[in-house]
Amino acid sequence: MYKYCHGGNAIFEKGNENIIDLSANINPLGLSRNVAEAIICEIPNITRYPDNFSTLLREKTAVYENVNPNWLMFGNGASDIIFRLPRVVGAKKIMLCAPIFADYERSALSYGAQVVRYTLNKADKLKLDYDFIEAVQAEKPNLVYICNPNNPTGCLTEFDLIKRLLDSCKEVGSWLVVDECFMDFCVRADEYTSKPLLRDYPNLIIIKAFTKTFALPGVRLGYAICADEDIIRRLYFHGADWSVSNLSQAAGLAALDESENYMKRSVEYAAKERAIMEKTLDLLGFTTFESAANYVFFQNPFPLDLCKELDKMGIRIRPCSNYHGLDDMYYRVAVSTKNNNTKFLDAIGTVLRRYSHINEVTEC
Repeated sequence: MYKYCHGGNAIFEKGNENIIDLSANINPLGLSRNVAEAIICEIPNITRYPDNFSTLLREKTAVYENVNPNWLMFGNGASDIIFRLPRVVGAKKIMLCAPIFADYERSALSYGAQVVRYTLNKADKLKLDYDFIEAVQAEKPNLVYICNPNNPTGCLTEFDLIKRLLDSCKEVGSWLVVDECFMDFCVRADEYTSKPLLRDYPNLIIIKAFTKTFALPGVRLGYAICADEDIIRRLYFHGADWSVSNLSQAAGLAALDESENYMKRSVEYAAKERAIMEKTLDLLGFTTFESAANYVFFQNPFPLDLCKELDKMGIRIRPCSNYHGLDDMYYRVAVSTKNNNTKFLDAIGTVLRRYSHINEVTEC
């Protein structure tokens, strides 16, 4: 049976119904009341088929993203689009860095494409570097994926690097997919987003999702942006019709109505809480990375199973050993509510005090 490796599923495990799950990175401000009401109001319309092309939602999202509505395609979450892409471009070889979100590789393998990995340098804090461009030129893949900010590290990739990467991809006939699902949480998102490059680079595909941004993982709503309108048409063709329900479209429209204030508060809150979490973890002896998203990525230097110990205390974080290039000493934890973040930091402090006490007793 297929092994599920994403976070956010702790509540489905028997006995864990009340666990604090920090393994999935959802907007800590939570579901907006207006969005919840919009979903309820849409219930009478579930007796009819949804608009397969999400027309109203595309038009409204185009204003939010400042792009042409014909450049947008909506799907059942970002993963729906990721799994369509290899078929859309007929990919025989897909290239990605490591570590990175697992669905890019799984979508490639499900289509029968070869996967080539470029391992990021731990000495450089696992940031994407310009050598990746040379690797793309040498491998000549059909499809290249980067995640900006990266998942699980939270590190941002410089705009100039992406522009040069696009030039190289154009030379070798590659499509570049930039996953920006966490970009809207970044304080300086305007300096890092690839959207200004869309018009000049029709080989650029950007992926985003309401899932993380507006705390709607159970609704499933993601979208692709590409200036090549033929790619948009093929994205719709290479997948089931009606992938975005009436309820999802209503939720998306309502979320956009209050997006400016909601996201302003989200960015400020995530940045403030992330800084506190990173500083505390650093003081406790962990190694944190330069995350710009709504999560913290860190390395554990102590010989103990941090996930297991925190599970005992009712807190779930994301182990990162299943990411290529990482081992069981790397973890990712979501920026959550103030209360949950405090409980996490207190719990991890307790774990370390127990560990230190056991070591002292053993040495005696």
